Amino acid sequence: MAEIRKHDPATGTAIQQALRAAMGEGIRPRVPGEPTPGKPAAAAPGTGATTWVSLQVQQPTPEPEPEDDETAGP
Repeated sequence: MAEIRKHDPATGTAIQQALRAAMGEGIRPRVPGEPTPGKPAAAAPGTGATTWVSLQVQQPTPEPEPEDDETAGP
């Protein structure tokens, strides 16, 4: 009768296992919306209070055109 081996391709060879152990966990793509693992959420420096900014835009006032005495008729 033939020998039946139970091969698990996920475990790999002894060299592949040694490489995985040396390199650590593989790099995974980041899922949008999830916090970055290993880093706490970045807090704003200071007290953490909400800061409001108010901007106001003003239109420049048009300068009056100088009156030209020469063009005024007699």
